[in-house]
Amino acid sequence: MSVITLTSDYGNKDYFISSIKGYLCANLEYIKIIDISHDITPFHLGECAYILRNSYPSFPNKTIHIIGLDSEHQGEKKHIIAKVENHYFIGTDSGLFSLIFQNKKVEKIIQIEFKNDIKDSTFPMLNVFAKIACEIINGKKIETFGSEIKSFLYNKENKPIVTVDEIKKRRTIVAEIIYIDRFGNAITNISKEFFEAKIGTKPFTIILRRNQKIELISEKYSDVDEGDILAIFNSAQLLEISLMRRNTSEIGVNSLLGIEEKDSILIDF
Repeated sequence: MSVITLTSDYGNKDYFISSIKGYLCANLEYIKIIDISHDITPFHLGECAYILRNSYPSFPNKTIHIIGLDSEHQGEKKHIIAKVENHYFIGTDSGLFSLIFQNKKVEKIIQIEFKNDIKDSTFPMLNVFAKIACEIINGKKIETFGSEIKSFLYNKENKPIVTVDEIKKRRTIVAEIIYIDRFGNAITNISKEFFEAKIGTKPFTIILRRNQKIELISEKYSDVDEGDILAIFNSAQLLEISLMRRNTSEIGVNSLLGIEEKDSILIDF
């Protein structure tokens, strides 16, 4: 059975997602459709990339991922099909793909050309992406939908940097909050690998807003008391600042400390 995933910023109030699913079911005999998320903040490439980057590896080979985010075909933003790690991704190259596939080997990128069977549309997730997904599952090669290109439109994602204070003999990692999840946890762009390479076993202090400091990395959320703030490497192996068991969108660590996406955090060591 073939698998198709859907990711968008369309939400679930309107008819958009149900019409896409209806089209897929009407044109494919055996199909499993999985919603990754339709609650992406509108046009938020970084948020969409974070969710897709950490979800698609769990799906079987040859899964087709349809992405409806900033999907209008205009200017440099072309509709493309990307084959990466034996998965197919169909969407708009608005800089999103370069964020999803950092340090990944891309097998092939096809820029979709609008011919007799595929027309440009104001609803490309249905009329372009879903149609192509059906034809791929029915055996059509992705090369037939357009011409091969060599790279994605590049969108730079900020990486943590290390500054040095020679007088105080201190170094500081300057990191960024890249995502706030539905529990109010603040996820940074510091990977476990980066943290261990720069800090290792040295003592450190994570400096947050409102004079909050953390001086150790927890292995489990339950390592601290209820209501306490902690730092932990989440399942995506990124440093996360969390509030034990009291996390909701209203009282998560983001609202407690006033942390927002794009904010900086500092780690002195």
